[in-house]
Amino acid sequence: MRKLHVYIPLILALMAIAPGCSKDVLNQRSPDKLESDLYWTSKERALSGLAAAYSQVEGFIYWDNYVEARSVREFYREDYVEAGDDAYNYSWWIEHFNFNFTSGNYAIDLLWRENYRGIYYTNQVLENVAAMQPSMIDDASRRQILGEAHFLRAYYHYKLLVDFEKIIIRDKVPQKEAELPKGLSDRKETWDFICNELKTAEAALPLRSERPDAELGRATRGAAQAFLGKIYLYRAGEDKGAAPALLAESSDWFSKVLSSNQYHLEDNYMSMFNGVGKNTAESIFELQQSSDVNNGASYGSYLADWMAASQMGGYGEIYGTPRLLTEMLKEGKTATDQLYDHRVYANLVFNDPYFNDANNPRAYGYTYNQIFEAGTSVIAFRKWIPASLDRLGNDNALNVPLIRLADVMLMQAEVLNELGKPGAMALINDVRARAKMPALNLTIKADVFKQIMHERVMELTLENCRYYDLRRWGLLETEMKEAGRKYAADKAFYPLPLKETVNNPMAN
Repeated sequence: MRKLHVYIPLILALMAIAPGCSKDVLNQRSPDKLESDLYWTSKERALSGLAAAYSQVEGFIYWDNYVEARSVREFYREDYVEAGDDAYNYSWWIEHFNFNFTSGNYAIDLLWRENYRGIYYTNQVLENVAAMQPSMIDDASRRQILGEAHFLRAYYHYKLLVDFEKIIIRDKVPQKEAELPKGLSDRKETWDFICNELKTAEAALPLRSERPDAELGRATRGAAQAFLGKIYLYRAGEDKGAAPALLAESSDWFSKVLSSNQYHLEDNYMSMFNGVGKNTAESIFELQQSSDVNNGASYGSYLADWMAASQMGGYGEIYGTPRLLTEMLKEGKTATDQLYDHRVYANLVFNDPYFNDANNPRAYGYTYNQIFEAGTSVIAFRKWIPASLDRLGNDNALNVPLIRLADVMLMQAEVLNELGKPGAMALINDVRARAKMPALNLTIKADVFKQIMHERVMELTLENCRYYDLRRWGLLETEMKEAGRKYAADKAFYPLPLKETVNNPMAN
């Protein structure tokens, strides 16, 4: 497989310098060595440090972190997917699909490493920017940079806590080796820490509309609010006794996003996943990719090759299952144009007259039978594949929405339904309308919940939601069994990485 090389040497080299570097016996500074207290001297330097803190979002800067490890962790644990033949050549991939991973699994180690590296860079920003003299940075810039850093510190801890039952809260830069070992915190303490970080960020961050176009993709007030809503919803699934209060807080944060007039549903659903649309008005927080190759940098990826079926010219690492297609077609051809829910066509290529119309070849300019053998039943994904198959085999700059408005609307619908408050069906129907699906009028709580489950499959398949949804709903074991997957309850969370438990005697 190709390897993606991304070079950000200056930023990472600068950030790798620990604060408080020791001086030699003559108490002199080396004239050619950049020390931390000499680096943080201007707004431009603070922004460079912040760029390094952003650099670890989703482990994007290396092939294995992003294309392989992230895809394996996020996609193979969904119950509606099937691993392609080539996947079985990589034991650390298929361990995720079969839920027999151990503490030595490479993808688990990378998840731990990349997020704690991001936390380390972020802690440097928080400590050093806060300490900068007023002559070095204006108050407004300092406030915003610190707000973004608090958001990122929350985001990295959140990414860890949804996958590990307990993690280490790292809220400062270690000053000496003795400070490196640290024990695990319980989930409530860590959730509280993450929420407090996001609340601090929310108070300091600008609205999306207050960001200039050049800053789209950086954290905003709406991003902090959306993740707060999502986290309180997750917490309600874990703490049934406190669920009513947690759901109420979740709803409050979602309401701020929905009433802000900062976001609206993107008309072209598919454009958010094929590189055509970037930072659309639906996107609340989005991983940025670019075709910029200045100074040897590369901010695109080969994720599309990993996702695309081998018959389409990709690596063929993942396919949809008949069970997924059945779920996506369950409402029949009830769209306003007598087709299936339009989201099925945007998510999948499958053997259907829609994709076999020779006069209108809708599968990237081909019919299904031209790509796949006639009469077969291959179910191939379209998400994260460029608009033209000619782009496969090339570095592609496809942005990845990490949280978007439709997700927030469906989560708010779920919360309102659980709390017995009105408004759930209006939100569901707004999301359905984009897919040309008729409005529904469900009034029974259980029926509304089932519809939300269906809508989340239609809307958010392969967007890193399904596994965590099933877990918080208490349906993970049931759904995996129905899918014929080798799941065991002790695999709901990842084990702590072997390297951490070996090197940190307090991580037990």
